[in-house]
Amino acid sequence: MSPRTRRTLSLGATISTLTLGLMTATASQSAHAAGPAHAFPSHQTYKVGVMPSASQAVRDAAVQKQYDSWKATYLVHGCATNEYYVSTKGDKDATNNGPVSEGQGYGMNIVPLMAGYDANAQAEFNGLWQLVKDHEDQYGMMQWQLDGKTCKYYSSGAPDGATDGDLDIGYGLILADKQWGGYQADALNWLSNFYAHNVAPDGHLKCEDDGPNTDTRPSDQMIDHLRAFAAYDSAHDWNKVITRTEAVDSSLVSNYSSAYGLLPDFVVGANATPQPAPAHYQENQPDNIVGYNSIRVPWHMGTDALLNGTAASFELSDATKWSNCAKQVSGANPGKVYPHLNLNCTGYNTTDLAEEAGDAIGPSAMAAGDQAWTDTIWSYLQTNPYGDGYFGESIKTLVMIVMAGDYWSPAASSTPPPANNFSVSDAPASGTVTAGSSVSSTVSTAVVSGSAESVSLTASGLPSGATASFSPAGVTAGGGSTLTIATSASTASGTYPVTITATAPSATHTATFSLAVTGPGGGGGAIVNGGFESGSLTGWTVNSGSASAVSSPVHAGGFAALVGAGAETNGLSKLSQKFTAPSGSSTLSLWYNVSCTDSSGGYATVLLVDNTSSSTTRVLNRVCTTGQGWKSASAALTAGHSYTVELESRDDGVSGTPTNAVYDDVTVS
Repeated sequence: MSPRTRRTLSLGATISTLTLGLMTATASQSAHAAGPAHAFPSHQTYKVGVMPSASQAVRDAAVQKQYDSWKATYLVHGCATNEYYVSTKGDKDATNNGPVSEGQGYGMNIVPLMAGYDANAQAEFNGLWQLVKDHEDQYGMMQWQLDGKTCKYYSSGAPDGATDGDLDIGYGLILADKQWGGYQADALNWLSNFYAHNVAPDGHLKCEDDGPNTDTRPSDQMIDHLRAFAAYDSAHDWNKVITRTEAVDSSLVSNYSSAYGLLPDFVVGANATPQPAPAHYQENQPDNIVGYNSIRVPWHMGTDALLNGTAASFELSDATKWSNCAKQVSGANPGKVYPHLNLNCTGYNTTDLAEEAGDAIGPSAMAAGDQAWTDTIWSYLQTNPYGDGYFGESIKTLVMIVMAGDYWSPAASSTPPPANNFSVSDAPASGTVTAGSSVSSTVSTAVVSGSAESVSLTASGLPSGATASFSPAGVTAGGGSTLTIATSASTASGTYPVTITATAPSATHTATFSLAVTGPGGGGGAIVNGGFESGSLTGWTVNSGSASAVSSPVHAGGFAALVGAGAETNGLSKLSQKFTAPSGSSTLSLWYNVSCTDSSGGYATVLLVDNTSSSTTRVLNRVCTTGQGWKSASAALTAGHSYTVELESRDDGVSGTPTNAVYDDVTVS
């Protein structure tokens, strides 16, 4: 991007001596509070609009990454040992990359918003505030432009302030007071000086503290800041400022950009009939159109609309128009939102490109409810295609905090941070396992509201011989874990509802995993393929008639055995298996489902032949029913004896009355 010249004209003023009271930091500021009241991330529920589709955890991590980069590059410890300043590196806004009040204000907003993530935030804020106090002009506002080595005012004329920076500094003091406490006196004193020298008699904001009462700069009009001032400082009529500011902007939009909501860099006649300033009113870029000043307007308008909803009706309307214009002129490419736009939404200079022009649209796109445009801008924020310096990267940091949902308002009427809450789910929610084997499921958590918390995971309701483990055993809400249930050879066949319990400081939530256990090979004990989960009759012998593995109906798992057929099969169908009852076993169990419509001679039955003692037990007496569903049957065993279990179905061959039986989960325990 081409270098920006922020101001080329400084209006006359005289220098006054700073008072000792303003030079001295209060004891309460120096003392660190126990901790920030709104530790980052401080998730907010905005009153209108959409959020980027990226998860809350992803958005928070992106803000942290951007903040780390911004802090490492632009936050400078100096000039004095107890001072910090925001360097204008990369933009040539001050000699030796020194600070300007605009950047100092950005820093005094960013740092308290990142408290909690940045353990040194309060010390850094105090250093930023100290530099401001050490370089005030005759009206108690910050000297707007300082050298990076000496921190001496170097711009032409007597030191004066700039409204945007001074307004952000006041807002930063309120943020700090709400975050740590101890800044109220400084904040109220600053707001009093600001109101006396930066607010015109009719209520509009002047461009600088020593400037005329006839002009204004729309990029200074941070309505969300003014609403916070009104809630914090009852000694001054900030609502008058809000009302006049909205009236000025509304008049400009109606008369010069009704379809697009665009506002020029500078405005004259602000105390009467507002109109765009002459082309080179204050800067060496066209001041009568959108330029490097007013590209910040959609950021401010969108932010106020998000925080205040229908109470900010003008801001919401203008944010929507501005977002639509930017999308139209750029072809939905944030990188082609030109920093210079005519008020009819056409490009003034299409060769000059700057990252911050697209970045600043983000909050307006959100407020407008444009999900696709919001997502595109959020992705664009993760880049720096034009190598922008301090100005673009500072705006990006604040816009990302807003778009991540972490921009809390210090105004008393703002929505309080929602309570922490989360959800838990598992997929798949059921599984079948052969006794002695394992089954797994993915357990997922998500932030429902508030901040991400640590969540511990446990499982209960397991059958005897089974254990559950989670990898990892705990997650941060938004993360996932793998549940593994391991069974032993002695785990009894059956279906078990396993309860997954997720516990966090805010709440406890549960999910259920349905565990179906079959014996070795799909059955239990010495029986091979007793649950027929091989999908075949492996381990069994078809002695007569018809038998096959079927997938429906089944008692548990995926398969069962059909003895007989769907049509008449005149005679006996038998399926059998020989086994030895192992040590410790005492029972043969099984499930059956009979379909018998024969008028005479049809039935289902199960025999257990003790080959060792040459005796036979009828596990299931002959039965001819239909529509009864699954039933269970069992018989006693003697450990060490050899047995043959016979699953039978007899059809009488009468046309239209077929008989068959489905058997499943034959187990020895």
